[in-house]
Amino acid sequence: MFNKLHVVLLVLSLVTTPIFGQDADTTDFEEESGNEMFTSVDLSYSQDKGNTDFLSLYYGFSFSVLGDLGPLTDTEFSINFSRSDDKLDGESFTDDQSLTSQFDLWANQRISPFLFFQKSYDNSIGLQNRMNAGIGAKVGLFKGFSISYAFLSESEDYLYYTYGDSVGIGEFYYTDSFLVNPDEYYYDVYWGDEYYVYTDSSEYYTYTDSTEKPAESFFRHSIRPKVKLKLMDGNIVFDYRFYYKPRVDDFEDYLLEHELKITIATFYEALNIDLNYTNKYNSRYDGTKIFNPDMGDYYKAVDENITLGVSFMF
Repeated sequence: MFNKLHVVLLVLSLVTTPIFGQDADTTDFEEESGNEMFTSVDLSYSQDKGNTDFLSLYYGFSFSVLGDLGPLTDTEFSINFSRSDDKLDGESFTDDQSLTSQFDLWANQRISPFLFFQKSYDNSIGLQNRMNAGIGAKVGLFKGFSISYAFLSESEDYLYYTYGDSVGIGEFYYTDSFLVNPDEYYYDVYWGDEYYVYTDSSEYYTYTDSTEKPAESFFRHSIRPKVKLKLMDGNIVFDYRFYYKPRVDDFEDYLLEHELKITIATFYEALNIDLNYTNKYNSRYDGTKIFNPDMGDYYKAVDENITLGVSFMF
């Protein structure tokens, strides 16, 4: 079952020309001279009132330039921005933002070096800020399949708290706890005439007498296989990407991301149907109980999202 299921019934796209990023096949749009420019603005609004109080806002912007830049041939520069803000009963349900910029050299060649920058946050998973920049390269192995690698310098700030020795109060579950002799053990809490020690798995923390952990800076690998196929004379485009992003100094701390986009052309030239699916896994939350105060539950390791949209181009 989806942790986060968001279906957008209608997406209005003010598109001057189709958009293509670093890995897109832009050869169909190349000309003998001059540069190609692609721009898109996406807006989505949905609201329910009455028995359900739900508000959903989404907006995004994409811009890319493809062509020759002086002695640098077949280059591509792109900027992508997206923002989602959903509220259920006045409480935040989805709150994320991403700004990505990329520069590709020899974008349509078999080997394409690139520079990458991204700044994002996602409060629904406790990510207050993530900023990374790096360098990498894409290699086309055979038609429709490529793989890329990037080395990233990253700064990451999660809503995560450190608890001092003084934090012995709060709410506790009595499972997985045991009585101790206070003369022999350091105890977590005093209850009546008894002293208890609690394991991490049974303790429910509050933010009293706690301090938030500062942002961390480290290096990360990013490995991304990709499959992109054009079917039925290009009327159906299948684009699947998988990212594996371990920390350089700790391979047990990693991110896994699946991204699938299917675009279907309709009988009307300017009308497309888009299906987008993402699945994101964060090893930091697997087996570790970190409380999410906004949702009243622990953060989960997996987030899924599916979006069904209709795009108009004019």
